[in-house]
Amino acid sequence: MTGSPGFTPDTVLRGMSLRRRVGLVLLGLAGGCGAGLLLLLWLTEPDPLPLRTRAAFAVLTAMSTCWAAYALWALIRMPLFAADRVIAGGLALVFTSLTAVVTLIVAVSRPGAVALAALTTALLTVVAAASVLRRALVRRKALLERLSDPAG
Repeated sequence: MTGSPGFTPDTVLRGMSLRRRVGLVLLGLAGGCGAGLLLLLWLTEPDPLPLRTRAAFAVLTAMSTCWAAYALWALIRMPLFAADRVIAGGLALVFTSLTAVVTLIVAVSRPGAVALAALTTALLTVVAAASVLRRALVRRKALLERLSDPAG
């Protein structure tokens, strides 16, 4: 036994491919820039915004901040047993579901072909996010079973 920890920077970075690291950096930049731009736009409005607009800005800023925080968290820790993918899938499912609910409200208040197309797209993104989450859960379960398998 040594007094030094078992995880060195090389050990941690070896566990994550370059493609995944670049993707997380891009996700973090997109989330951070999105949140920053929304806040700047919101704070520099000369007149007070309507309540619905302020609520939309707050929700979109929170979503962007969550994605940036997730990317930072995934980059600074060693991704063990696909937990990071389960969290990303959960965030995607929650955010696409919220978007679909808002789209449904708008589609009901303004019926038409455009509203129907927007609602269809929103529902397809919810299905895609649910699929991503399911795949992540299956992968995590398989990795945990391999860990607990004494022959593995």
